[in-house]
Amino acid sequence: MRDLFAALPDDPPPLPPDYLDAVLIRGRRTVRRHRIGTAAVAAVVLLLALVAIPGLELPVQTAAPATTPTLPDRFAGYSIFTSTVAKAPPGRAIALYVYGNGETLNMIQPLVVGADGDTYRRVDALEERKLPSALLAPDGTRVLLGDERGMTDDLILVDLTSGERRSIPLGERVGVRLLAWSSDGRHVAYSAVPLTRSGEFGTVNFVDPEVAQAGTLRLLDLSTGHSTVVPAIAPPWTASFAPDGRHLAVQVAQKVHLIDLDGREYGSVPMTAGRELAANVGWSPDGRFLATVPWIAEGPSGGITGHGQYQWKVGDVAFLPVVDAGTPPPPPVPDIGQLLGWRSADSVVVTTIDAEGHVALAEVRLGSGARRTLSRFDTGSTCELGMQTCHIYDLDVATGLLPDLTVRSAGRPNRGPQRMLVSAVIGGGVVLGAALLLWRRRRRSAQPLPGWTTSDPQ
Repeated sequence: MRDLFAALPDDPPPLPPDYLDAVLIRGRRTVRRHRIGTAAVAAVVLLLALVAIPGLELPVQTAAPATTPTLPDRFAGYSIFTSTVAKAPPGRAIALYVYGNGETLNMIQPLVVGADGDTYRRVDALEERKLPSALLAPDGTRVLLGDERGMTDDLILVDLTSGERRSIPLGERVGVRLLAWSSDGRHVAYSAVPLTRSGEFGTVNFVDPEVAQAGTLRLLDLSTGHSTVVPAIAPPWTASFAPDGRHLAVQVAQKVHLIDLDGREYGSVPMTAGRELAANVGWSPDGRFLATVPWIAEGPSGGITGHGQYQWKVGDVAFLPVVDAGTPPPPPVPDIGQLLGWRSADSVVVTTIDAEGHVALAEVRLGSGARRTLSRFDTGSTCELGMQTCHIYDLDVATGLLPDLTVRSAGRPNRGPQRMLVSAVIGGGVVLGAALLLWRRRRRSAQPLPGWTTSDPQ
């Protein structure tokens, strides 16, 4: 070794220009390459954990009921990342609605929004049955739905706290329109009739208008699953339970029939032409008045309810005395889209729609007409991949939670575990991006140092 060093020249040949700088740059590239490789391996492991392992989902805890139900001051926008009730039960909900746009891509979601947090879930049972009429329980814990695909032999009751479904047999195959849910949560009024496919709606089942024209009232006891047919009340147009849950107001043509749970009629109230009993929420909490709204479409004579249309039409709420005609009703509430429920006997919750089509929830004081905005929907161009504005359909709220409702600042939406396909797309993008970056780094590091040729020793 000593002889080798002795043979070295006293003056070694000079290094190529910028050689040391190039060595430092190459060293840094090597470190970065190692870090990127480690990140790519971690991304692959994460992707396998989320996607490749069948059935693996991140744990989701159902929101525990808070002491006071809440409403976000703004509803979250459209997202393809929203999980389902079956996969991640949301707990009790403050609102049920259909959201989206189907003009081009038919991207529409039936959603529930949590009453105890920023929880959003798709109601997959509604998706499976082609978005039929549905009702949210007054306490916000259940959703009841029919079937828009045609006749059905059962109703489906979805428990939002567990994700479980209960089939309620109807005894025959019929078309169904759900009308009202009692405040105690025990009874549901609905209209049903076998569909003939031979009426003015042609050979295709249009469940809502066919049942609206020919259905018969039925009263369902959810505790037993038994339905009582009330043949004298036909065809029911809209209905609303009394505050005690033991009486029911049902509109047929332009008359509102007052009946008990056995179907016995004890009174009636004439309905003003061109108006209808507010669906499901038409009886005031003190039992004194019926709330009425203008027809959305053709009214009882035409059969087209218009109740499934998106929020667009502005009207008013007027009031009729139930028994004592000498009691003056409150003045009408103008410029509202839909009556959603009652905070108290002198306060209602409604939707409002401005000139640009933006939808909001507001509280209105009867008599004074004072208004307070509670929440707003995102109706911007976030639907159909940003190509269309968003619409709100079939909005229903947990009416039993409204008296104690408070408004909270909306936080980041909790949409539950991501679906496998979405996870695969995102994970695949991460892996491909990391691989591309690693390839570019390796390509750059393979370039020779300045001053050296490919045949030079290094």
